Amino acid sequence: MLIPPFCPHAECEYHLSVPKNHTWYVRNGHYHSRIDGRIQRFRCKQCGHQFSSQTFSLDYGVKRHIPYRDLFSLLISSSGIRDMGRILKASPNCITNRISRLARQSLALHNTLLGELSLNEDLVADGFESFAVSQYFPNNIQLLAGKESQFWVVTDYAHLRRKGRMTPYQKIRNQKLQVQFINGRVTTYKSFERLLHTILTLVDQSGRTTVKLFTDRHQSYQQVISNMTRDERAHIEHVLCSSTLPRTVSNQLFSVNYLDREIRKDLAEHTRETVQFGRNVVNQMERLAIYRTYHNYYKPFRIRDKAGQRYTHAEKAGISRSSIQREKKTFFTQRRFLSRIRGEISHDLDVWLRCITTPLKKSTEELQSYARV
Repeated sequence: MLIPPFCPHAECEYHLSVPKNHTWYVRNGHYHSRIDGRIQRFRCKQCGHQFSSQTFSLDYGVKRHIPYRDLFSLLISSSGIRDMGRILKASPNCITNRISRLARQSLALHNTLLGELSLNEDLVADGFESFAVSQYFPNNIQLLAGKESQFWVVTDYAHLRRKGRMTPYQKIRNQKLQVQFINGRVTTYKSFERLLHTILTLVDQSGRTTVKLFTDRHQSYQQVISNMTRDERAHIEHVLCSSTLPRTVSNQLFSVNYLDREIRKDLAEHTRETVQFGRNVVNQMERLAIYRTYHNYYKPFRIRDKAGQRYTHAEKAGISRSSIQREKKTFFTQRRFLSRIRGEISHDLDVWLRCITTPLKKSTEELQSYARV
């Protein structure tokens, strides 16, 4: 019998913390589910809110079960949506829905553990270029990582204009499409500005005075740094590096170059000249959030460590193994609530709430009501 960990009603005082004894709720009957059988219902004594054991399940409200561990493994090994559907015997819509659920789990896990990070290294930032909908709408996904640990700290999204050689027909078509997509565009300047805000938060959280930030010579980066206040600039030492140097371990930008390579290798939609490109920006960012969880908390930092120990990128960055295991224990089973995330989720909030605009998409993004809690 499940013991409710807290009241799911966000405005209840027992939502964030509950008494040590289990007297804050009463059992309130049960109902029958076709796929789960007998489901126990509860009622909170404090606010009167009624809920069931399924309220805390990652499969809340579903009509069939999909093995999330299998889905996780397929996603990070370059499988497409239809490939996953054929293997798991589910429709593409069903697979996309489960990926969204797994993405919210990933966002909650990462931001909770990020709140426990004490920054003990310098940082590296760069943009990862891909596209969604069509190659007329390229995007720049900002990556922030630890210089030594390759711990993937932040992902942020920005739209780009198509560049490079185009035929006369392509130039005309590009102009028409860009006029249609004016509202909702996020610039690289704005994206990097948000990234710097996260860096300042991490510096303050870690009790440090300054941190070195290594980037290439992108003009927008330099503009954002120059427009910061004097007090903010005092906390960030901006180091410019050439982006044309060999992408070896000795390169100062190795961490983001390494992430770039791994994303291209492991996520089908970012493979060069692929037919499995992203059709929806939010879905694309959700899949990246899941891959970030895999990279930080599941993948070994090195295949063979000199000391014979295997640890993850997050452990290398300074997050304790016990904290990681605590969050991973219920990652595939227990639903995460937005209102209970302890860390700052400013960068990932737009992904959770599906607020990023997809080019040429006329309808608004659908978000189930339970995901807003």
